[in-house]
Amino acid sequence: MLLSTLLRRCSAPLSRAPLITSAQSRDLATFSKDSKRFYKDVDVIKTNVGYQVTLDNKFNVRTPLRNLLVLPTETLANAVAVEWDSQRANIIFAVMPLTTLCFKATDKPIVGEELVDHMLEFLTTDTVCYRAGPDDEKLQSLENSRWNPLTDWFSSNYHVHLAVTTDITLTPQPEQTLTSLRKHLLRQHPWTLPAYHHSTTSLKSLVIAMAMLDGGLSAEEAIACSCLESDYQIDRWGEVEWQHTLDKARLSADVAAAVLLVNEMRSLSGNQLQAWS
Repeated sequence: MLLSTLLRRCSAPLSRAPLITSAQSRDLATFSKDSKRFYKDVDVIKTNVGYQVTLDNKFNVRTPLRNLLVLPTETLANAVAVEWDSQRANIIFAVMPLTTLCFKATDKPIVGEELVDHMLEFLTTDTVCYRAGPDDEKLQSLENSRWNPLTDWFSSNYHVHLAVTTDITLTPQPEQTLTSLRKHLLRQHPWTLPAYHHSTTSLKSLVIAMAMLDGGLSAEEAIACSCLESDYQIDRWGEVEWQHTLDKARLSADVAAAVLLVNEMRSLSGNQLQAWS
């Protein structure tokens, strides 16, 4: 649902300018922090190197490191353009997750090995590996019914063992598990790896993030798994007005952006994909 909604919004391309070559001059807009919206129109153009997002047909968007933002597919470019067109008085990158991911994929401010190391740190405290104890049988039953199919799929798909516990102390994962997952993550395309990292930090779970991006969960199911404990507590004690709804809306946007980026990169043929490495 989240992904289909985004795809519907960007399926009808925004206005397109004629094909231009990278040698043709065009003013460039570089962004590294939030700023006032200074443009009226957002367009997508096709060039000889890919798709670009333009503002008022004068500025080609550049990344924080001043690299030209070039997108590999028209769908991805249209989705990024939707984010820019949705900005109101200010350009707020916190609500532009796909643009931010594409910036990171282009600039590569953190090398792949460091991203993978950071993701693997989440496995030590992964929410689906720590279950409620017998003092809360209702929550324990809910976690087991929702999370057991996930951890079973994860173990089978990646051929690893996950240590699951009801102990509150840190339970390390087997070294063989960490090694196997590291190899899998390092094999990801440079454009998709930031999406894995962003999903892991957003969902606060490497297990949920990898399952979502590798076909084990839908985006909606991933959010439900990530928010299971907080939803349980809200059902018991109530919620802070609007806060929970706002948090889920932001999480939905974050995971939808990651799924779209990964799916679009995987839609490319071998030679096309290699060109974006």
